Amino acid sequence: MQAVEAPTGNATNGQFEEPPVINVTALLPPDALTGNGFQVLQMVPTNGAMGQYTIVLNNSVFTSGDAGAYQVESLDLLKIRLSELPAIAQLDQMSEAGVFAKSLAASAVRPVKDAAQMVTHPMDTVTGLPSGVGELFGRVSLGAQQVYSTATNSSESGGERAEQVSNETGNITKAALGYDQDRRDLARKLHVDPYTSDPILKERLNKIAWAMFAGRISVDAVEAVAVPGSMIISSVQFTDDLVYQTPKGDLILLVEKKLHNIGLSKADIAVFTHNTAIPLSLQVSAVRDLESLGPIPGRRSVANALANVMTEYQARFLVTSIKMLSQWGQTRSPIVRLTMQGVIVGTDQNGGTIVPAPVDFLSWTPRIAGFATDPAMLAMPKRVLWIPAPTTALAHQQLIANGWLVYQNPQP
Repeated sequence: MQAVEAPTGNATNGQFEEPPVINVTALLPPDALTGNGFQVLQMVPTNGAMGQYTIVLNNSVFTSGDAGAYQVESLDLLKIRLSELPAIAQLDQMSEAGVFAKSLAASAVRPVKDAAQMVTHPMDTVTGLPSGVGELFGRVSLGAQQVYSTATNSSESGGERAEQVSNETGNITKAALGYDQDRRDLARKLHVDPYTSDPILKERLNKIAWAMFAGRISVDAVEAVAVPGSMIISSVQFTDDLVYQTPKGDLILLVEKKLHNIGLSKADIAVFTHNTAIPLSLQVSAVRDLESLGPIPGRRSVANALANVMTEYQARFLVTSIKMLSQWGQTRSPIVRLTMQGVIVGTDQNGGTIVPAPVDFLSWTPRIAGFATDPAMLAMPKRVLWIPAPTTALAHQQLIANGWLVYQNPQP
């Protein structure tokens, strides 16, 4: 065990542990870890909170440019990526067969890309930034507003962004409204998020949807993709099929309106909606769950914190945390206040302090110990740490010793 520096806060008896390397079968069933042209490496390094998973794609199914190994941090995003792989393979088959191949050739389609949403590494997010979820426990100020202001005009309103939708989906004229619907219908048929951050899937969706639109091909011609039920768009909640049924421009306006009602300024709303670390579908989920909490103190601070995340890993962690607090309020005790302590902290009607921690595997590292023993945290009454994941024996022991009630029910 490597010696590490003790965190500030209450004493932890100098006991810390190196985050373990775990077997992925402890988190997912074996039949979800391998499939047509892919496999997940069995051993998973952890960092105290999340796992680092490796998906290997082989060129027997995926093109040589896409084959290779990709790393994903967080179990939720791993589930999403695994649910997308069958769709990518299916779209590749469609582009080479029958009516789709003819339509692609006839329309002389070029790759339809959304440059504002592309990321530097397939199946991953921005690199070279403070990307991990662990940083949230260290209360790092991420400052996405400064980063994104160099690449976007953050003064634009949602209405102005809605005017850009055609350009963002590949310089298609505004009259080609059917393309957007065909693309959403195709994503629904394949059980994937139409606003996925995976550039491999995004490029395939764009290309086939354009062929459908140009060739007047019905989505009924697309074969459904069979994926494990637990994998289908995990963590992305499409209540009443809102994301599938609503045009992209209207979704942007919906997000803007709800953020305005929460109290964000025009500039802050622009930062939120321009942040490519938060896929549009995830923006919708976030504002709906924030709305469900009611007009409680702290909602605006949480929305602004989410607007300033640097990566999708962090965005999904915070959005799931909001969802967990919403569920707590509906099933146990209403949440009456939110505060940001790096992670989101809720206060319920009974005076309890609820800290949702949708991690993969918790171990007692200096960063986690520093958060759990921080005097500001320990001063809060009736502290509950909601961890819907395994913990090491030492982490559980130290949490209890520092007065935390560890609640390990599954997350919503």
